[in-house]
Amino acid sequence: MRIAFRFALVLAASVGFTLVGHSVTDVSASSSVSMDGSVCLDCHDLDDAFSAPSQHQPVIERDCSSCHNPHVARFASLLRERPAALCASCHGEIADGLQRPVIHRPVAEGRCADCHQTHGGAVAGLLRSEPQELCASCHQDATSWRERSVLHVPFAQGKCSACHDPHSSEFSSLAKREGAELCSRCHGGGASLRAAHSGYPMGASSCSTCHDPHASARKGLLRETLHAPFESGDCGECHESASSSEPFALVMEGGALCAQCHEDVVEESIGAAYSHISSGGGACLECHNPHAGEGKGLLVRSTRSLCASCHDPGGASSGEPNRSTTHGEDLDCSECHAPHGAGQAVLLKTDSIALCATCHTHEHSVRHPVGEDVFDPRTGSPMTCLSCHGIHQAGDEMYLHASARAELCLGCHKEIGGGSS
Repeated sequence: MRIAFRFALVLAASVGFTLVGHSVTDVSASSSVSMDGSVCLDCHDLDDAFSAPSQHQPVIERDCSSCHNPHVARFASLLRERPAALCASCHGEIADGLQRPVIHRPVAEGRCADCHQTHGGAVAGLLRSEPQELCASCHQDATSWRERSVLHVPFAQGKCSACHDPHSSEFSSLAKREGAELCSRCHGGGASLRAAHSGYPMGASSCSTCHDPHASARKGLLRETLHAPFESGDCGECHESASSSEPFALVMEGGALCAQCHEDVVEESIGAAYSHISSGGGACLECHNPHAGEGKGLLVRSTRSLCASCHDPGGASSGEPNRSTTHGEDLDCSECHAPHGAGQAVLLKTDSIALCATCHTHEHSVRHPVGEDVFDPRTGSPMTCLSCHGIHQAGDEMYLHASARAELCLGCHKEIGGGSS
């Protein structure tokens, strides 16, 4: 029956017969001939799109077949191509932006419809909602920023694109310009800017090292925590004078300069069995802002975000499965790890058994035997919580290393499964 039907199709094509109201030759030509959208509207109700303030150009032209194949397609919704490639066929400037070093994740992953309506909508640019609401749907910190007392005007007005390119950029955070060049478009520069900064030339500086570009509890959008010399205006404690040939040069090498006040931290870190900083202590600025920062410690960003910029506990960069960004949604990295140096591997503050017991008190009281006198037969090493549980990566609930608990237990207790011990 199937073979006979295929033969009938071939025969109809050869003599131009009509099949179900359309000639077979018309079917083959449909990929290049634009169909009148009114045919589609016999079944598909697009009245909302046609009345929307913002409409996709093919909708305005009733040219449904520019995006959809009217008969058959390899992609959902009868799209002629994968969504990203289809959008790029008209929006070439977005595709060109993929060569830039910083790409918005939905763009990089071809998820145009995450932000844009496909036919029509109430917001300009076919956005699914107003920019402020749309951006906050992923960038959830933006909601809490609105609770601060001082808001940057573009942020307060929901004009994210005043500073950020929503698709791609040459600069970090999808900024439209770099550093002071971006800020000076609205805030100017020159003598007034220099006077406000103790005479130091700020034209080539990154304003966001001291000012929060979105919101703050401080006047001038200064960040939450200020370094004591910066707060007192004593720039010369760390930098050469504003009138020198190199006004931003440090009075001594970075690590040594920090040690002038933080000697105990630097010495303790360098002397630790597992140190997080170099022997010279010169890597302080990789994590700390010397002027202003978020939270205690003058960190350049929140602890979880900062740690994840180098370490990949969530698998965002590695793509490894079964990983968790943190051990618990609200647990800060520094609650388990010493940020500068420790006597335990992976910078744990104490041995894993004692560390886990600080939170898991019940589990500790009914735990599997662990300790220096209990050995893991698989490795010959002392049995600890980490013998069965992962901190970040694990294949099962409760961070167990094996997807089936029986499989995990039988790894050591082979006699239970009938194997030799």
